[in-house]
Amino acid sequence: MSWPEARLGEPTDPNRPWHWVSRAEEPGGHPLPIGWNPHLRHWVLWDGSTISAEEAARRFAYIGPCLTPAETQAAVADAVAVAAPAAPPPEQEPRGLAALAASALPEPPPAMVYRKDAIRNHLLIFAGTLFGTLFLAEKLNLFR
Repeated sequence: MSWPEARLGEPTDPNRPWHWVSRAEEPGGHPLPIGWNPHLRHWVLWDGSTISAEEAARRFAYIGPCLTPAETQAAVADAVAVAAPAAPPPEQEPRGLAALAASALPEPPPAMVYRKDAIRNHLLIFAGTLFGTLFLAEKLNLFR
C-alpha cells in the first residue's frame, strides 16, 4: 500500500488510531506502528513526538491500519476455522463498559520506550559503568 493520492501523508482510514508504516528508504521493510490523531491531523511517533502529515509522507511509506483486538481475534478465529472446521464460534461483541474500554485508544506496545525514559536509562548505565570502572581501578591500585 501507499499514501492515498488525495490526502498525501494521511491514513486511508482516519478513524483508526494506529497504523503501520515503514521508513521511506526501505519501503515494506521493518514495519513501525505510529498513532494518528484525527482531530489535530498529525502523527504521534513511538517516542511521544508529533509530526505533520506532509513530513510523514516524506519520511515513511504507508503499509496499512493496525488490527484492533476484535479484528485480530476474528482473523485468528477464521484461520482456526479453516484449519479445523469444528472450532467453537468466536466470542460475542463486547457491550457496555467492555465496549467502551475496547473503543479507547490502545496503549503503546510494551517494547516501546519513550525518549525521556531512554535518556534516563542511558545515563544510569553510563553512571554505573563509570563508578564500576573507578572502583576496579582503585582496587587494582591504578591511581598510585
